[in-house]
Amino acid sequence: MHPEEGSPARTGAAIPGHGRFFVTDAALEMIGVFGGTLHCYLADGGCRKQGLYFSRTLPRKPLRCQLEPAGEDAVELSVSADLAPRLDGAVLDFGLYNKMQRFVWTSLPGTKGPQCTCLRSTGAPAGKRSPCLDDQGTGLTDLR
Repeated sequence: MHPEEGSPARTGAAIPGHGRFFVTDAALEMIGVFGGTLHCYLADGGCRKQGLYFSRTLPRKPLRCQLEPAGEDAVELSVSADLAPRLDGAVLDFGLYNKMQRFVWTSLPGTKGPQCTCLRSTGAPAGKRSPCLDDQGTGLTDLR
């Protein structure tokens, strides 16, 4: 599976045992700016069942992605085991989305169910009282 024609994605990221996703040049550049490490994971929160989060710190057992073409040695990209099966064909970007500079999954073709319009969570609606991660100003959520 390849990104759509005209997409700014150029680098593939192979997930061990789970296919691959694509990373835009802007996302690669910002991973470097934020220290060279980015971990992508699911957690509670957001207007949908699961929030899509990003961390500069790695958990104990991340799935480390192999970047293709090689050469992005300064970048370490990993995903959580529960997010990995949903990322085949996905596109990771960094840019101005909903008036915030942030990482987003602009495409998640392997995810069943709707993604929220602000691209911060996925799955069934979590209820009217569930706060949007954009409204909370949630950016990078570093794991400890």
